[in-house]
This record gives sequence, structure tokens and C-alpha cells, in this order.
Amino acid sequence: MAKRKGTTGGTRSSPEWTVILKALADESRLRIVRELLKHESSVSNLSETLGIRIYNISRHLRVLENSGLVTKRKEGNSRIYSIAKDIKRHFSDEEQILDLGCCMFKFSGSSSD
Repeated sequence: MAKRKGTTGGTRSSPEWTVILKALADESRLRIVRELLKHESSVSNLSETLGIRIYNISRHLRVLENSGLVTKRKEGNSRIYSIAKDIKRHFSDEEQILDLGCCMFKFSGSSSD
């Protein structure tokens, strides 16, 4: 299994990055990540803010969680989602650029960009 060392100093195997890249390959999931960079949020809040049906938000969050990009915690009857701590360290200080070593994702601008 090939290892790649990113510019941020973290080492991940190629298959792990492949899962993350696949998760980020969807525009709706990019919008969700952009929103979670601003603040943690529940499924219903993400649905309302992004104008995406709750079912679809839940499906996208499951993909993002399975890739290790987001985590959730239970708060009453709600699940609150946030960017995973392990992934946060790959973001720039302004939390607008995700540096995976192999490529970078820029999350600045409005969610309609």
C-alpha cells in the first residue's frame, strides 16, 4: 500500500485519501463541508440553510462520516455534525483550504459558488 506524505506533515495511505476524494467529489457534500467549517450543525439546520431535503442531507453526511471528514455527537434527539479533528489539522489557519498533500480544496466564498 503506497504512502504519501503531505505538505502538512501527515501521512495517510493512498486508499484513505481515495475515500476522502470520492466523498468530496459531490457538490452537495462540498456545500455541507463549507457550512460545517463555519459552525457545527444538525441535519435539520443544514437542510434549511442549504435548501437540501433532510433525507439527502443525511445520506451525504453518512458518506462524509464514513470517509472520516465529519463526526457527530448526540444532543437530545438531534445529531450534531462537525468537521473531524483529524481533518481539521489539514485545513489552513483560516480554515478555508484543505491540504490533502496530493491536492488542495478551497472552501471560501458563498455556498452557491
